[in-house]
Amino acid sequence: MHSIGLPQVLFQSITHMAPAAAVAYSIYISVPFSRQALALSVLLALIACLCAANAIGQLAKLEPSAGGLYAYAARSLGPWAGFNVAWLFILFEPLVAPFLYLEFGWAMTEVMSNEAGWHYTGQWWIWALLMTVIVFLLTFRDIRISTTAGVILGGFEIAIFGALAIWMLISNAGDVNLQPFNPHHADGSWSGVFRGMVFAILAFIGFEAAAPLGEEAKNPRRSVPIAVVGSALLIGLFYILCAFAWVFGAGFDNFVNQATGADPWRNLGKVFWSTGWIIVFLAICNSIAANSNAAVNAATRVFYALARNGLAPRQLGHIHPKFRTPDVAIIGMSVFAFVLSIILGWKWGPLVGFAFIATLAVIVVVIVYIILCVGCVWYYWTKRRSEFNWFLHFVVPVAGAVLFVFPLYYQYVKFPPTYPIKYANWIALGWIGAGIVLTIWLMSAHPEKLKDMDRVYVEDETLAPADAAATFPTA
Repeated sequence: MHSIGLPQVLFQSITHMAPAAAVAYSIYISVPFSRQALALSVLLALIACLCAANAIGQLAKLEPSAGGLYAYAARSLGPWAGFNVAWLFILFEPLVAPFLYLEFGWAMTEVMSNEAGWHYTGQWWIWALLMTVIVFLLTFRDIRISTTAGVILGGFEIAIFGALAIWMLISNAGDVNLQPFNPHHADGSWSGVFRGMVFAILAFIGFEAAAPLGEEAKNPRRSVPIAVVGSALLIGLFYILCAFAWVFGAGFDNFVNQATGADPWRNLGKVFWSTGWIIVFLAICNSIAANSNAAVNAATRVFYALARNGLAPRQLGHIHPKFRTPDVAIIGMSVFAFVLSIILGWKWGPLVGFAFIATLAVIVVVIVYIILCVGCVWYYWTKRRSEFNWFLHFVVPVAGAVLFVFPLYYQYVKFPPTYPIKYANWIALGWIGAGIVLTIWLMSAHPEKLKDMDRVYVEDETLAPADAAATFPTA
């Protein structure tokens, strides 16, 4: 037990955010709406996510659990909230890996077609399969291998993209100003800023990924809150730097045309670093691998915890006798991610499939963040009144909950997307409604199934490193 330190826990969140891939492809989706005001959309997303990170960090000071966010919700608002967060989690977290496999398939197809002359349009599935295998090999063995890999991979991608962003600013020093924070440059002014904020939030998904490692981290009451808040802040500032530099690197007036083209950051690498674009593209691929690795780690730990609580098939709680990882959950997650990416890529192509999953994931995760913001306020006001801090436990989480309402309003009411992306709106709404109905049914018919949502597990019941002496129950 407690086999990984703060750097690994921090980079579990950082790599789950996939800084390079998020800049290149997630924030990229914001450009048609935010336009030259891209940095403002990213800044608002950072403020909202920092508020949520603070709430999660305050709740993470409680007992650690592989259940992560759902355990925090259960302890703060009650088992009903824990089940709802778990229900939402099992939709959005397993979507991260197939989302990335499609992203990787599309990116590799672009490079192989334009740079290597291999024009087989159906090649994307080969790359999706390759990434599936790489991530499986990283996550199946000891958690220390995959989290240490996250530190190395995450550091590399941040260094490359940060260096290119600074290079672009220095190269355009005479043109740099604060116009990327002016909402009038967005499509429809503030409406464009908030629509762009939806996909800027997508880039932040994962700052909470350290939470499910609570049973495997050293000093989790300190390391998990630091990792959650620290990753949101550090990578948020990194995103703002990249978005700001991008506007001037592409040329302020030409930005929208350049940024909505195929693989714009690879093209920026060509303009400013010549053949150095290869390093930029490697950073993107590295980012996708690191994010997939972190996502599978987070998803499988929560499925393991749900199985342990009797709310998921018992087999998902099986622990590998040698590697001490939830092996059945990892195998199942790997198969699911690859099959879903193949189905969506076959139906709509990898780029549309990627956008569809991105939209679905953002909607659901925003609801989770709102629940946890409310949970932070309620928990400290009702159960730890002596520790209640008006700023940390009221002002900040309430501000976060309010800010997250804006992207939902623009996504559903003001400017809903067109089909097939609009299907994601209805699927998310249906999933949320089904979770509410199922929660009411469980509370009335089987309340015993919810009573362990916030249970604290002792050492011989939790995940452990490969060299641990303890024995564990298996399915």
